[in-house]
Amino acid sequence: MKILEVKNIEKFKKTLRASFEDLKENQIVERILKRDFTIWKDRDEEISNRLGWLDSLQRTRPFFTRYEQLAKEIKDSGVSRILLLGMGGSSLAPAVISQIYPLKPDYPVLSILDSTCPLTVIRARNTLAREKTLFVVSSKSGTTAETINLFRFFYDQAEQKSGVKASEEFIAITDPQTPLEALGKKLGLKQIIAGLPDVGGRFSALSPFGLLPAALIGADLEAFSTLAEDSQSDLQVLKDQHLGVILGTIFGTLYSSGFNKLTLVMPSRLIPFGRWIEQLIAESTGKEGQGIVPVLEPLPVSPEAYSPDRIFVTLSLKSENDPFWLKRLETIEKSGLPCLHLSLSPLELAEDFFVWEIATAIAGYFLRINPFDQPDVELTKKKTREILEQPESLSLEGYLSSENEEEIDQAIRLLLFGQTHSSDYLSLLVYLPSDDNLNTALDNLARQITDKTHLPCTWNYGPAYLHSTGQLYKGDSGQGRFLGLFHDNTGEEIAIRPALEWPPTAPSFNRLFRAQALGDLAALQAKKRKALFLNLKGNLVKNIFTLNELVRNL
Repeated sequence: MKILEVKNIEKFKKTLRASFEDLKENQIVERILKRDFTIWKDRDEEISNRLGWLDSLQRTRPFFTRYEQLAKEIKDSGVSRILLLGMGGSSLAPAVISQIYPLKPDYPVLSILDSTCPLTVIRARNTLAREKTLFVVSSKSGTTAETINLFRFFYDQAEQKSGVKASEEFIAITDPQTPLEALGKKLGLKQIIAGLPDVGGRFSALSPFGLLPAALIGADLEAFSTLAEDSQSDLQVLKDQHLGVILGTIFGTLYSSGFNKLTLVMPSRLIPFGRWIEQLIAESTGKEGQGIVPVLEPLPVSPEAYSPDRIFVTLSLKSENDPFWLKRLETIEKSGLPCLHLSLSPLELAEDFFVWEIATAIAGYFLRINPFDQPDVELTKKKTREILEQPESLSLEGYLSSENEEEIDQAIRLLLFGQTHSSDYLSLLVYLPSDDNLNTALDNLARQITDKTHLPCTWNYGPAYLHSTGQLYKGDSGQGRFLGLFHDNTGEEIAIRPALEWPPTAPSFNRLFRAQALGDLAALQAKKRKALFLNLKGNLVKNIFTLNELVRNL
C-alpha cells in the first residue's frame, strides 16, 4: 500500500510536526517493538499480553507446510466449499483474503456465516446440502455464543447425514486450553489448529485465524506473507517514516483537532477490507468517552452534506483506472477536508493488514487509550441473557412496528433531527437476513440520511456488528444515534438441539436472534444512547426503500 497523495492538511503541518517529534522524543516505535505497555497506560491490563501480533507471522510460519498439506488433502477429497463459522476477527480477515487476494485454481470457495438470523442459517444449510463442505469453527475464546451455537447446529446436521464420520467434516481454530479445544478433541475433529494467546481477535489476520483459512482456499502462504514480513522489518529501520506510523499519527493528531469521522471511500471490491478496518479502528479506539468513527461510504453523497469532522481515506486498486472513481476523488478533494489517497495491490494484502494494525496502535497512543481491550462488549451479552431467561420482564421504549406509519414518521424525525450536534453520527443496526438487493437498499438509505441530515451514516448487520463497532457505540462520548431494523417473522423455528455437551444459549435461532437485537437496544438505552428499533413487516427491500422515501420527504 502506498500513499499517492495527501490533500488539505496544510493547516495541520505544525501540529503534525509536533506529533512526529513526540514519537521520536518518547521512542514510541522502539518501545512498541519492545512491548512496553506504558506507551498506552500505567497499568498493564490486557496490553502486553495482546502485543503478539507484532511477530505472529514469524511464529506461524513453521506451520505453513502443515496448513498447505491439509489444504491440498481437503481439495483432493472433493470438498468444494469451506463454511467458516466465526464472528469479528475470526471471520473478517478470511473474508478479505477470499475476495481480494489471487488464489490458486480449483480450491474450495469460502463462505462466512457470522449471523444467527434463522433465514440466513437455513439458506446456508440448503446451499450446503448440494455441495461437499468442510466446516471451520473459529473462536479465539472457544466460547463465542454465535459460533458455538452454529457449530452445534451444523454438527447435528452432519451427524444426521454422515453418522460417525461427522467429525471429519470439521476443523476448529481456537486458543490452547479453551472449551472448544477440549470439545474438539473429545469429538475427534479432523484438525484442531491452535491460535496464539497473545494476539487479540481483531489483530489476528496474520495468525492462524487468518492464515489457515487462506491456505484452505488456495493462497500461497509464502508469497502472501513476504511483503508483510518486509514491512515488519522496515518498522525497525524506518520508525516514524513507516506507513503505518504515518497513518496512525495523522489519525491521532487530527482527532485532537475534531476530525473523528474516518471516512473510507473505496470501490465495491474493497468493501470487505473496509469492514476489516472498521472493526480494527472502532473496537480499538471507541472507549473511555473517545473514539474514531469509521464510515464506509461506497456511494457518493452530495459534497455539501459532508460534516466538518470528516477525514477521508480513499482506497483504490492499482490495476483499476475508473474515470467515475477519479471524478469522485476530485469532488472529495474540493470539499477542503483532510484526504489521503491510498493505492493497494491485491498481492500486498498481508502488508496492508500489518500497516493498519500499526496505525491503530499509534492512534491509540495519541488518544491516550488502550487499543487492545473492549470493556463495553459484555453489556449486550448480559442484556441478551436477561431477555432469554425472563422475556416477560422486557420493557423497552423505542421498539415500533413498521405498520404504524404516522408513529414511525414522528419517531424517525425525532431521531434524525432532535437536538443534533455537528459531531453526531447515525448507524443502522440491521437485524435482517442479508442479500445483495438488501445491501443496495441499505447503501441508498445511508446515503439519503447523510444527504438529508449531514450526519455520517454507517450500517452493518447484527449480530456481526456487536463484534465490530458495538464497542464504539457504547464506549464513545455518546455521539451516536441508532436506527435498528429488525424482522421477527423468521419463518420456521430453527431449533438448537442440546447436543455437544454444552446447553444451548437459546432453544432456537429465532429466540436467540430476537434476544440479541433487543438486548443491544437495552444496552444502548442503558448507556443513554438515542436508539429506535423498527420491527419491519412484509417485503424487506420494499420496507427499506419506503424508509428512504420517508427520509427524503422529511
